[in-house]
Amino acid sequence: MKIIHAIFSFNIGGAETMLVDIINRQCKEASVSLIIINDLINIDLLNTIDKQVNVFLINRKKSNKIQLLPAFIKINQIVNKINPDAIHCHINTLLPFFIRWKRRTFLTVHSKQLSTLFFKKYRQVFAISAVVKDDIRKRTGIEAKIIYNGIALKDYQFRNNYNFNPVQEVFKIIQVSRLSQEKGQYIAIESMRFLKEQHPDIQLQLFFVGGGDTLTELQTLAIRYNLQDRITFIGQVDRRWVKTLLKDYHVLIQPSLVEGFGLTVIEGFACGLPVIASDLDGPKEIIETLHSGLLVIPNNPVDLADKIYQVYQAYISNTLKDSNYILKDKNQLKIFDIQTTAKLYMNHYVL
Repeated sequence: MKIIHAIFSFNIGGAETMLVDIINRQCKEASVSLIIINDLINIDLLNTIDKQVNVFLINRKKSNKIQLLPAFIKINQIVNKINPDAIHCHINTLLPFFIRWKRRTFLTVHSKQLSTLFFKKYRQVFAISAVVKDDIRKRTGIEAKIIYNGIALKDYQFRNNYNFNPVQEVFKIIQVSRLSQEKGQYIAIESMRFLKEQHPDIQLQLFFVGGGDTLTELQTLAIRYNLQDRITFIGQVDRRWVKTLLKDYHVLIQPSLVEGFGLTVIEGFACGLPVIASDLDGPKEIIETLHSGLLVIPNNPVDLADKIYQVYQAYISNTLKDSNYILKDKNQLKIFDIQTTAKLYMNHYVL
């Protein structure tokens, strides 16, 4: 089987990270190519792609309409040469580049309330969660197939030791996300302010992993609340960092305002951490499926602070293993294993 995946830009994000994992898995069983249309590319992420994958960089300037025709011609030359069995697009507006092969095109929709342009032109539309599927049905009438995003479960190191000494150790809270308004880092900082006021003797440290547009704003907020010594901005890291070091933290939080799925929620569970996420459809679907973790009221730092303190109390009382804050059996995550995700896609390509 010959498969082409296509995406506009290739920066660090949930969709791009998941895409790398999928193509790295599919290339073990098929001939896989990746077409990246724009010149917005994270080199570190690009370097994680398996050498068996053929990568084509079109290098169009983002939003440059003049370069659309040259990009169209170049892409058509590539597709003609490969003659793929499936063209898997990860943004709906990619369809015009592949209009000659629309009967071989597939689309994965990664979030709610996205533009539905060209949806009905694709041979098959996939949704990453039940809520995304429902959103697609309500707005287009299309019955999308749910295929959950997945991660390479076997690569994630699992935390087995939940002993915690509050006198000698710092309680480490972590959020792994792009720094943006919708990911809610400012809510996490607000929650740290409440925790400091209500429990001044607790040693807490909040770590943000990821880069983004709101870095300066978040740093300013931390200084305003005199929390600069309690908040660490780690910056962008590669996937190996997450897979090997995430387990060293005590709790993962995801206080997003918008979340179609929540891949980092899966990663937190895969590393054996308690997970606290916003009560939004995507994270809620994961937490209810796994019967683990805690949900917080979106955009409510007081509730987030309370949930963090609950997890802290479970650590110091040595009751965490008896709680539903953590995933007790990693086998429960098989539904979110990238092997399952990649295989399901390949099965649907040939239906």
